[in-house]
Amino acid sequence: MAYLPDSMKGMDKYLEIALKAARAGAEIVKGHFGKSNESNVKDNEKGLVTEIDLSAEKAIIEVLSSESDYEILSEESGTINQNKGPKWVIDPLDGTNNFARSLPFFAVSVGLMNENQSLVGVIVDPVNNKEYYAAKGLGAYCNNKKIVLPEFDTEYIPSVFLNHGYDKIDRNKFKEISSRLALDYNILKLGTTALELCYIANGNVDAFICSGDELWDFAAGICIAQEAGCVFTDWNGKPWDGVGNHLLISRSEIHSKLVELIKELQ
Repeated sequence: MAYLPDSMKGMDKYLEIALKAARAGAEIVKGHFGKSNESNVKDNEKGLVTEIDLSAEKAIIEVLSSESDYEILSEESGTINQNKGPKWVIDPLDGTNNFARSLPFFAVSVGLMNENQSLVGVIVDPVNNKEYYAAKGLGAYCNNKKIVLPEFDTEYIPSVFLNHGYDKIDRNKFKEISSRLALDYNILKLGTTALELCYIANGNVDAFICSGDELWDFAAGICIAQEAGCVFTDWNGKPWDGVGNHLLISRSEIHSKLVELIKELQ
């Protein structure tokens, strides 16, 4: 079981459920990495799906369904146990394209949402044996060690994860923002929102900008990033409304500058 500091004991039930579920999925994912895994284009033409996505999803859903009666929203199966109130939001394999090509950048993501608030977030990086987890108002942790956002180093050029959805409009916004950031920022893209948000929380990278991500891509990660000290808004610098997919998560030191660069594109 994960180490839970005293301050997190009020959320231990839900955090432990999320950890148990994410670990069940991660065990399947890790066991098949680097092996031949056939992939197919989804019916909506939004990315790939492998049998491992589906197997990991099944394992995660089994845990969540047995441990709570909350609604579950999953990338592959949609909505399960539709209920009002909090809901589990899962991505059994965030970074399927990387996984299918044997690139070691992917993760299992389990979050608990209530409207526009991320209450619990767990992201497991199976390749590097890292578990990131957080609960709202109670801090973020990686492998039992509290995540503390390091002091901003002004000697480095700030680095930004820049991401986009599959729609043409989102790809065009990616192109435009790239041109606006190119002179003053290093632009990165790993192909897994979940891990990118963990790296923002750790202070390895300074910001994340995206349009077109789905809720399961970032539900867990925004809890971890916010609890580590990052700022989460839409591109206008306003609190996320729980619906929009124009996301900006960054260190406070550069947040307002990024808003000025991208707000007119929302």
